[in-house]
Amino acid sequence: IKLLDMILDIGMEISNCDGGTLYVRSGDSLQFKVMKTISMGVDKGKNGEVIELPPVPIKEENICAYTLIHKKVLNIKDVYTSKEFDFSGPLRYDSVTGYRTRSMLTIPLLNQEEEAVGVLQLINAMDEDGNIIAFDASLEHIILSLASQATIAVSNIRYLEEIKDQMWSFTEAMAEAID
Repeated sequence: IKLLDMILDIGMEISNCDGGTLYVRSGDSLQFKVMKTISMGVDKGKNGEVIELPPVPIKEENICAYTLIHKKVLNIKDVYTSKEFDFSGPLRYDSVTGYRTRSMLTIPLLNQEEEAVGVLQLINAMDEDGNIIAFDASLEHIILSLASQATIAVSNIRYLEEIKDQMWSFTEAMAEAID
């Protein structure tokens, strides 16, 4: 998880943005794994703690789910004026916290088999003066390369969990056989 946190930090630094979230696919939803918003002092998930936000259903109207389904980078200039996606989640978050989500860049995390295992979402790119701007399209390929590192980390985490499960099953079977 610390590696996912570091990847999100680097993505935010490269794109000079205020916030970001790294989601991991779990069944038919996207789970929040790491979440940061510098201006709000939000830094969740970096030590593996569970982020207490509802998972995002994998439905095309959700921008991060759309990115996952279509394996496509999306660069939204202003979520308040865009009519393409359901931004009710970010808008609800904004109304509760007083934050103002404007620009958003979502990037699919694709494994070696080209399966989407998660999404990297960056929020509110900023210029040198701290004004919110659209994400520079020239950064998309750089962030996509960074996302491939996150994909490797997510895949490794899953493989380790599978190995633990197999070891636990083996231990149970051996204990049963000995009994």
